[in-house]
Order: sequence, then C-alpha cells, then structure tokens
Amino acid sequence: MSSTATWPIRILRFFALYLKDLVTSNVVLARDILTPGTATAAGIVRLPLRCRTSLEVTVFANLVSITPGTLTLSVQQDPPVLHVHGMYAPDREAFRSELYEREGRLLSAMRRSGDPGPVPDEAEGSVGGTP
Repeated sequence: MSSTATWPIRILRFFALYLKDLVTSNVVLARDILTPGTATAAGIVRLPLRCRTSLEVTVFANLVSITPGTLTLSVQQDPPVLHVHGMYAPDREAFRSELYEREGRLLSAMRRSGDPGPVPDEAEGSVGGTP
C-alpha cells in the first residue's frame, strides 16, 4: 500500500494517540493536584527538531504547550529547535525521547510520505531544571 493511501489512517492514528496522551496527562496532573505532597520533577530540555516547515514547527510547539505538564518555552526556526519545560521530567533523556515520539507521530500524519526522518544527532544534554 502506498504512503499516500495510508495517509488518512496515519492522521486518524495521530489524533487517537494524541487524545490518549492528553487524557493521561490530565489524569496525572489532577492526581498530583489532589494528593498531598508533590510528584513533580521539573526540567527543561533543548529539542532539535525534524520539522522542516514553519507549519510543522508551529503545530508541534502548540501541541506541546496544550498538553498538561509541558510547555514550549522558546522556538527557533532555523535550524528548528524547541526548549520545552516538563513538570514530570526526572529523566531528561526519557522526556526528550517521549517528545521525539510525539514529533514523529505528528510528522507521519502531516507528511504524505509518512517519513518523519531521523532524530537529530544534536539531541544532547538538558538545559536545566530541578533535580
């Protein structure tokens, strides 16, 4: 089956998985608010993107920001890089991997070819945060 033929399926799959992420994030955040103490381990990561167009960068940055517990702090267009704050990011590499997975699903849905491309080599180190 050609990549163009699977494009509508990839779009539906993206929305279903994003909805799942959105519900899960809301539940985690609500549980943290309603229980004593805190489970937050905030951190900021620098995320070089696979996005090639301004539309892809804008959509991804906004999806990150509307997901509870994450916030796009800054956007650089050329080369495309985001700085993302995560409320639940004790392991910066795991947080970065989760963001790359979301970006890959978005790009697979937005591009007719379905190929998000390889994760940039420059994906290293955290910018900061609380230990």
